[in-house]
Amino acid sequence: MTDAAVTQDGAPLPLIVERNGPIFHIVFNRPKKRNALTSEMFGLFAEALAEAERDSSIHVVILRAAGRDFCAGFDLSRLRSDEFHEDRFKREEEDLYNRGLALRNLSKPTIASIQGGCIAGGLLFSQMCDLIVASDDAYFYNPLVRMGGVALELLMEPWDLGIRQAKRYLFTGDKIPADVALKLGMITDLTPRASLEATTLEIAQKIAAMPPMTMRLLKKSINRTQDLMGMRASLDYHFAVHEFGHTTQESAKLLHEAREKRSLKEYFAKRDTGDLKE
Repeated sequence: MTDAAVTQDGAPLPLIVERNGPIFHIVFNRPKKRNALTSEMFGLFAEALAEAERDSSIHVVILRAAGRDFCAGFDLSRLRSDEFHEDRFKREEEDLYNRGLALRNLSKPTIASIQGGCIAGGLLFSQMCDLIVASDDAYFYNPLVRMGGVALELLMEPWDLGIRQAKRYLFTGDKIPADVALKLGMITDLTPRASLEATTLEIAQKIAAMPPMTMRLLKKSINRTQDLMGMRASLDYHFAVHEFGHTTQESAKLLHEAREKRSLKEYFAKRDTGDLKE
């Protein structure tokens, strides 16, 4: 994968990579669509991770996004309403579960740099990074429960927030502002929006200056600690529950309403006021 920003027909690539010495940037690049994720982006993301893994001159990976928001989640307009359950299982396993774990298990340290909305699939990928730097206007939002989904494909809230706070935010569907996320340990650093790029780069440069093999081994050991605490088994179990949740009548009805009948903003506003009418 190269750092060219356009396709052969001149259209912007929805995901690009950039190099800054030993620092490798993966950039969501659909700002007009709030960086909503598409199948093409998942493919480019896999290529970018593979490049970062095999290139020994890369010491740190930054995941960031162009525009006002980090990521609005999966592009619902790209989904088929008649998709078979087994096709959805295969797609979500490959695009979200496996690629999320690939990011988490990347041998190099990773940093998510978050501004604005970090929602659904965007939240999933940010939580797979080792460090999260957020601007003061950022917020983190897992809306799937409100849509009849059993949270995200990778359920990290119990590990990032603790059990009580995970239940608090998942059960209510509330957004988590960046300052609250910092207090709860969901993110590592908070900075003014104007300083987000500089703050992220400063942290990345400090990590890049560390002995690279030492960083790889240390990350591997810390991840192994999480796995021994049961995280990987928990993630596997949740993904199975998540996929079963798609098969319920409740889920099918709510997801159809959210996707087909009205915008998500209108849908949630009406749902919160008890004014969802057919």
